Amino acid sequence: MRVTQNMVQRTALADNLRVRRQLLELQEQASSGLRVNRPSDDPSDASRAALLRAEIESGERLAKSVEHARARLETVDTQLGHANDVLVRARELATQAANDTADAGSRRLVAAEIAQLHEQLVATSNLRHQGAYLFGGYATGQRAFEQSGSFADGSPAPVVSYGGDGAEIELEIEEGILVRTTLDGRRVFLGDADGSGSPDATREDLFDVLASLWQSLESNDRAGIAASLDRIARGQEQLDVERARVGGRLTRVEAADAVLSRRGVDLAGQLSSAEDADSVEVYSALAHQQTLLQASLQVTARAIQPSLLDFLQ
Repeated sequence: MRVTQNMVQRTALADNLRVRRQLLELQEQASSGLRVNRPSDDPSDASRAALLRAEIESGERLAKSVEHARARLETVDTQLGHANDVLVRARELATQAANDTADAGSRRLVAAEIAQLHEQLVATSNLRHQGAYLFGGYATGQRAFEQSGSFADGSPAPVVSYGGDGAEIELEIEEGILVRTTLDGRRVFLGDADGSGSPDATREDLFDVLASLWQSLESNDRAGIAASLDRIARGQEQLDVERARVGGRLTRVEAADAVLSRRGVDLAGQLSSAEDADSVEVYSALAHQQTLLQASLQVTARAIQPSLLDFLQ
């Protein structure tokens, strides 16, 4: 077969383009750090990488949900602690006022502090987290508890009513696994777990406990003051049960967080194996390909020699 000058030139240029294309691919791998930059680079690993990225994104979504669940539960636990502090102080004051040495005047002074504790407890029950009321269930946009009446001489003690729906909001912490991140405020503060409108057996309406204590102090009713001590003790036990409930949920959240963290590391490793480039191998191949390009350019320059017409011009 006759080899023409045009054939030599086309072959040399084709070889030069092939080397440049390979060099460009290596430069892309070096700059991106990825061996698979598009599906055509490796269809099998590209598909695997896409699935792994979807799993990683799902894990990141769950991790955010876990963090939100932890923040809510920790906030709820803190507020239950504040509520318990209120009852601890109320118990101290009731113990002092129940003493034979206390008189009507001193008991009225104690009553004033009990009124403040009652207001503090109402504020605690109406806690908001990220703008949503925590103890009102799904009725997050309205106050969980509303007070009717006020502490005034000669007036009946105020009454606190529930404005929530009694639900407990759940968040997903693992695939298909939910955890309750709020508490039924009606059960926590009113002792009404079944929604009957009155405290269950062995439970107390914490607001009524303080309101009744205030009434007994105002009327100098020593027997009523002494009776409030047992009610306060039951209220503290009630809060202890709820705090234990929150603690158990927090443990589940922490366990889920640990699982997601391990899973995230594992998936990141698999994704790296599927699409990452070996930097040492890439830079070595890049240097080799650059050498080949120089050689290809030299060969191409020799292959495209001046023709007879060039000399005749």
